[in-house]
Formats: sequence, structure tokens, C-alpha cells
Amino acid sequence: MDATSGLDPVAVRLQARRRARAHAPHFLQQTVERGLLERLEPVRLAPRRVLLAEAARSGALVALAQRFAEAQLLATDDDPASLAALAARVAPARSGLLARLGIVRERPLANFLTAEPARLPLLPGSVDLVWSALTLHACADADPQIAEWRRVLAPGGLVAFACFGVDTLAELRALGARMQRFPDMHDLGDALVRQGFAEPVVDTERLTVTWRDARTLLAEVRQWGGNALADRFRGLLTPRHQQEWLRALEGLRGPEGLIRVSIELIYGHAWCPPDRRLPDGIAPIRVIPRGGR
Repeated sequence: MDATSGLDPVAVRLQARRRARAHAPHFLQQTVERGLLERLEPVRLAPRRVLLAEAARSGALVALAQRFAEAQLLATDDDPASLAALAARVAPARSGLLARLGIVRERPLANFLTAEPARLPLLPGSVDLVWSALTLHACADADPQIAEWRRVLAPGGLVAFACFGVDTLAELRALGARMQRFPDMHDLGDALVRQGFAEPVVDTERLTVTWRDARTLLAEVRQWGGNALADRFRGLLTPRHQQEWLRALEGLRGPEGLIRVSIELIYGHAWCPPDRRLPDGIAPIRVIPRGGR
């Protein structure tokens, strides 16, 4: 059956909390967050307040503290238990890990705020950098989330994000997997313009992830997000169905004997213009060719 873009917000939230409570960001999350940091290297930015969105499932808090040592960090998530666990995990780092990294902070590493992603308890124009990794593709409609980032950013502030792109897991889709449609980078660029951002820049990166074992593949892909379609099958898969999927995945093995699956990552950043709104919502979009930066 064809995939549908209709997501169940409750399922999205529950799956996000399941990932956050695993306490260890998966390798793809870590890869994406390194990519975001690399893309910020040429950007001249000295933010006073940095917002790490949906922080409990992220591994970027310490890295952002190192990159923006003078900034106040705000870590938000809609799961209070996971957010409290994150706060507890990084608390010892104030005198240990951060000191070894050369980060000296007399204040706590971050302020931890329980909040829904598109309803942040922050004043308009109160942060200078919004950071979001592997969350935007889980929004049934990206515009409300982007509008909220726009609301909380100060003039001259920057949003930096990364999410799955349209060709992610294309091989599994070709085998008949029912999954959401991931966004196209041009659509996200258009959404940034609609919400009043200036000079949006988007680019894509393609990865090939390999597995030796089909069962491990299914488990790890589920860790990345799982099936949150509103019309998904709610029961457990039968052993026969599972075996059919395992046999189908065997057909993806390459000459080296590994199962290969494609991931498309969209990276983007955009500025909040000084006048807070561009005339007629018009702004140029720069699209970087694949493989470029």
C-alpha cells in the first residue's frame, strides 16, 4: 500500500518519549548533530540565549555548551520525566566533563523547561539561536512549528535544524513498508519563507547505512521513529509476517553481504530579519547542490 502523510500526534509523542527514555542518542542522531555543528562553523553568531528543542532525545547539550560557552542554554521537552533525567545526567559534568573541555560555568549547564514543541513558554524575541535535530519531519504540518521558532527568535537570530528527507528508507518503501512521507527540502524552504524567515539555506546529505542482520535493522529503524501513521495496524505482527519481512530484507544485501538502506538528511538554517517580517513574505532561497555545503 502507498504511504500516507497522516500522522497520529499521540503516537508521535509516545515514540519520542520512548527514544528519550533510552538515555543514549542513537548513532544517526549523533551524526546529524555533528553535521549541524559543522554547518554552524562559518556562521558568525554569538548568541546570548540558545534553545535546544526537544532536548531529552538529543545528545547535543554538552556540545552546545562548549560551542557557545557564554550563552544561557534553554533545554525544552514535553516529557518532564525524561527532561529531569537529562538534567540529572549532565549535573555532574559541571565540575567534571565540562571542566575537562575547558568550559567554566558558575551557573547550571542549562535551564530545563517542560514544554510542547509548538507552544514554548518563552517571550517573543527572547532567544538568539534555535537548534532542532531529527524532529521536524515528525510534525504533521511543519508550519506551526516553524512559526513558533520564528516567534521566539530575536531579530538577527538563527534557526538551525536537521530532519529526514523524502528519500529516507526508500528501499523499505519499495518493499511495501507503510510509512509517513518525509518532507522535501524545497517545501521546507518555502515554509521558512511563509513564516517570515530571511535567507534560508537548505542542503541535503545522503547516507547509506548497512546491517549484517535483518532483525537488527528492523529494531534500529524502529528506534529512529517507528510507525506513527494514524491508520497504522495496531496489533502485533504475526511470526509469519515477521518472517516475510526478514526474507524481503535479505534481497537488499549488496555484493559485500550487507543489507543497505538509504537515508536522506535535510539541513537548514535561516535568519530572523531585523524588521521581524519581510514584505509580502518574500525572501530568496539558496539551494545547495547535493554533496555541496
